[in-house]
Amino acid sequence: MNLKQSLRIIFRNKTFSILNIFGLTVGITATALIFLWVEYQTGFNRELPNSKNLYKIGQNQQYGDEINTFFVACGPLSRTLDAEFPEIKRNTREGGDGTTTFVLEKENKAYSEYGQFMDATAFDMIGLQFVRGNKQTAFEPAFPIVISEKMAEKMFGKEDPLGKTLKTDDHLYEVTGVFKDLPKNISFSFDWLCPFRILENDYAAKGWVNKDSWRSNWQSCYVELLPGTDVNVLNKRLKNLQKEKTAGEGNAEYFVYQLNKLRLYGQFRDGKSTGSGYIRTVRLFAGIGLVILAIACINFMNLSTARSQKRATEVGVRKTFGAKRDWLIRFFLGESALLSILSLLISVGLIYLCLPAFNRLVNIDLQLNLLNPYQLFGLLGIGLICTFLAGSYPAFYLSSFSPINTLKKQKLSKGGSVVWISKGLVVTQFATAFILICTTFVIYLQIRHGQNREMGIKKDNLVTFATTPEIINSFNAVRNELLGTGFVESTALSSQSLINIWNNGGGLKWQGKDPDINPLISNVHATPGLIEAAGLKLTEGKDLADNDSTYILVNQTLADIMGSEGRVGGRIGWSDDPNEQYEIKGIVNNFVFNDMYTEKYEPVIFYYYPGGANFIFTRLKEGVNQVEALAKIKTVLKNFSPNEAHEPTYMDDRFERMFAGQRTIGKLGGLFAGLAIFISCLGLFGLSAFSAEQRTKEIGIRKVLGATVWDILTLLGKSYMGLIGVSLVIGIPLAWYITNKYLNDYSYKITLGWSLFAGVAILVTLIAILTVSFQSLRAAMANPVKSIKVE
Repeated sequence: MNLKQSLRIIFRNKTFSILNIFGLTVGITATALIFLWVEYQTGFNRELPNSKNLYKIGQNQQYGDEINTFFVACGPLSRTLDAEFPEIKRNTREGGDGTTTFVLEKENKAYSEYGQFMDATAFDMIGLQFVRGNKQTAFEPAFPIVISEKMAEKMFGKEDPLGKTLKTDDHLYEVTGVFKDLPKNISFSFDWLCPFRILENDYAAKGWVNKDSWRSNWQSCYVELLPGTDVNVLNKRLKNLQKEKTAGEGNAEYFVYQLNKLRLYGQFRDGKSTGSGYIRTVRLFAGIGLVILAIACINFMNLSTARSQKRATEVGVRKTFGAKRDWLIRFFLGESALLSILSLLISVGLIYLCLPAFNRLVNIDLQLNLLNPYQLFGLLGIGLICTFLAGSYPAFYLSSFSPINTLKKQKLSKGGSVVWISKGLVVTQFATAFILICTTFVIYLQIRHGQNREMGIKKDNLVTFATTPEIINSFNAVRNELLGTGFVESTALSSQSLINIWNNGGGLKWQGKDPDINPLISNVHATPGLIEAAGLKLTEGKDLADNDSTYILVNQTLADIMGSEGRVGGRIGWSDDPNEQYEIKGIVNNFVFNDMYTEKYEPVIFYYYPGGANFIFTRLKEGVNQVEALAKIKTVLKNFSPNEAHEPTYMDDRFERMFAGQRTIGKLGGLFAGLAIFISCLGLFGLSAFSAEQRTKEIGIRKVLGATVWDILTLLGKSYMGLIGVSLVIGIPLAWYITNKYLNDYSYKITLGWSLFAGVAILVTLIAILTVSFQSLRAAMANPVKSIKVE
């Protein structure tokens, strides 16, 4: 290929070159951004040492007709794995509430930092790199803590943190190690670690857990298998472990699941992995990336073939002077490669410019690193795809021209395969763009459907705070002071946020119970007033009373399951003896939690148990100044628990965070659907421009003979509108099928109607009309005298 000749041709045809480079640049940039996101998702846990041998303990439990899968474990399991399973190299337990407030005693400053309680075996399993301290002895003191470099710098600056103390409400911890900050894309995320034994002993002392119970699941457990371990054989041994240890009383069936797969493939149905999960979203966007790149390449192919009449003479001359077809193919592919390289280079700069905004959109810190072989070869691969996909057909088509016909300036056939291929590509572009836009609208409408659902909880003016032992122990006084501020309507303690409830179990009994019924019941530990504070309603009976743990509240779903015993005065418990069961004091309206898209309401029990509380529910009075109200509430809470930050969380915000992942998917879909239609219109703009240019003399003659501007617009636009119509005929049924398949994952979902597809069809058509009309109007309004003179 002669580089100078190719550059001359590119610069001589500026409009063609700019359209092609711009289209390819946008396509490559969008595809590269998507693939950076895909690389992040598929590379999760890649930086963990020996990640292929790391697994998480899961269990299946049957409740009624359903088998539920949980990734939780009981107290004795870890010890049993160490003692009886030699194929397990090591394991670590994990637990805790996450964010904890630490106080530097000398400075009297409080810091809220996220961390976990784990065993020392986690150091090597996760690959923690200690920069200070000795990982072999870091967890030997009674109350040690190891912290990240980021946390060390934040709290101690340049001072050596080893030996310094951090105080919480429960303990005084000694800093025994500092580790390098963890990578972002691994399953473990923390800035501090404390020994799991501390959490276990604290929970046991408070009566929250039984360390030796095989039926109390409250922790996570990770295992590292020896290389070559047969996972199927191991899972067969684990399956009946609980039954063996409890003489057949337990119904949990344990198994291990590879940590590398859990994030992407961790969807289980009826106790079995479906082989699906978040990987569907990753594949969806990988497909969208390839589609956008294909649309950009289609533009190149169409614009190149549209210019074939202009380049026919060039091909004829080259063939006359001895150029062979294979040389011409390489020459035209070289032009394509040059345009692709230029587009690729511009795209690299655009990626760097767009990454900050894209990172904010996806809430991930993606980086473009050309020294990373995955990214470097990925970009080169995109460039090669563009070169061959975009350039192959024009190269083979242009090189096939007959030199005799072209030198005689005979017209190239307009009815051959090239015309049909060109039309087919335009139809493909717009059908694909139509499907992407429809899917984006459906995602948006489905998210809004869940957000606008009547939950049964009043989220407005509801604020939660984290509890502390001091507040729990003095809650009656705390409640009185909060109500006395004049800002608070009601307040109570709760173990759960109610939007999410993670404490559940089965095996409860009541009079007349069908032995085949064993519902999974969610449990909430609460104080009187939670029903009022949360905006729930008692449909029957009364609220809980202080210091009376013999009564409970149940929701309407559980009352219905219990049949005649599901009433005020009915009894339920773990014993067959009614005298040892709880008495139902009230029945609460149903409310939605955990999954906003489920149609059924799950059964719930409310127990009086302040000691199990994690949240202070506070409902503000209507119309109060919320800034003043929160400041006053924090002052009251600090009087009882001065070491805590007492940061508020609005229930509205907690609710909105449940949709964050879906909203990101919707935004990404909207962004790339918009780019798809933009690139498609860019190609249509180029095609209409070349069409108008080729018919310049015809348009001039028609205007001289009396044709109006509207007649010219209709003439030039009708063929393209026909193609848009065909694309909609193809796109509508495909869009209906794809969006219905997407909605099948939801039980509480929108109903698709013809108006959605009709509205998107009108939108796409209007965009196409505006695109074509710009060039057509320009041609229609040109001076016919000048047009007729054009040769």
